[in-house]
Amino acid sequence: MKLKSIAAAVVLTMSALAGASTTLNAGSYSVTYNETTPGFGWITSWFSNGGSVGFEWSIDPSVNVTSVGGALASATFALPDFTITANPGYTLSGPVTGSLGNIVYFQNGAGATTSLSATGVVSVNGGPATPAPWGGLPQTTVTPTFGYFSGSSTAPLGAFTSFSVSAASITLSASGGSFASIGAQPQNKLKFEFTATPVPEPETYALMLAGLGLMGYIGRRRQGR
Repeated sequence: MKLKSIAAAVVLTMSALAGASTTLNAGSYSVTYNETTPGFGWITSWFSNGGSVGFEWSIDPSVNVTSVGGALASATFALPDFTITANPGYTLSGPVTGSLGNIVYFQNGAGATTSLSATGVVSVNGGPATPAPWGGLPQTTVTPTFGYFSGSSTAPLGAFTSFSVSAASITLSASGGSFASIGAQPQNKLKFEFTATPVPEPETYALMLAGLGLMGYIGRRRQGR
């Protein structure tokens, strides 16, 4: 009976792990990602603007921290792990730009502060993991007590077949004054953008070569007159 219970637990665990990853086919590329990441979940939209393509998550309001009375309040939230791969008939190229915003903050009282920083690792074409080019997000002040964090970072890549982000997170902090808070709203986005280019079919290359050959032949005939 105990063996059956253990086997059932293993099956349930494996099912949960399998359900933690899904793949979005966006035509020119696919994204395999963890859709169970709290505060992010499923990719909410993807887009194509000429050769520029990308996708984004909406950020849940559960991504927030609040400080009352000046005590430091800080929390780290995981970002979804994901891998971008080129679909057949396309090549992908950088730069890959990741952006986050606009995360609203409120600061009331002398010494009130808020901050937002991001970290993670990236891998290109299955190569070694390297630190992501992220850091603290710029703070834009709208009024003395209100503003937002928004920013983007670029990985200066050439052509690639796969691009992965893992172990990524954002850290929100608030402290000082009588009240300080920073938190997401549903319209806030985590977005990634890059370039997709169709690869000409072999028949297209053949036609191009034939056309060039014909033009050369015509040019030689004209010179021979």
